[in-house]
Amino acid sequence: MKPRITGQAIAKLTAAAAMQTEATHQRVAFEWGQTIFTELHRVWAQLESEEALAYEDKVAAQVHVLEEATASLGQLCHTLGRTCRRLKRHLQSLHS
Repeated sequence: MKPRITGQAIAKLTAAAAMQTEATHQRVAFEWGQTIFTELHRVWAQLESEEALAYEDKVAAQVHVLEEATASLGQLCHTLGRTCRRLKRHLQSLHS
């Protein structure tokens, strides 16, 4: 006799598939983070090597770079944190 699939089982399978899709998309978030860090490193190195720039202008540029980095990385942190919390809840539901 074939086991009967209940609505609850289908809902759990659907939720699991959605969670795995979201988790898979985190690779894109990691790549975005890597791109941000690569660009920040390039800009920072360029600022450090710029000798013609007045000291005050260099510090202002560094502040600007760090503010942009903080905003971008804050968004990345928010995205990763949200997914982590959802995966933790999903894991807890698997144990119940």
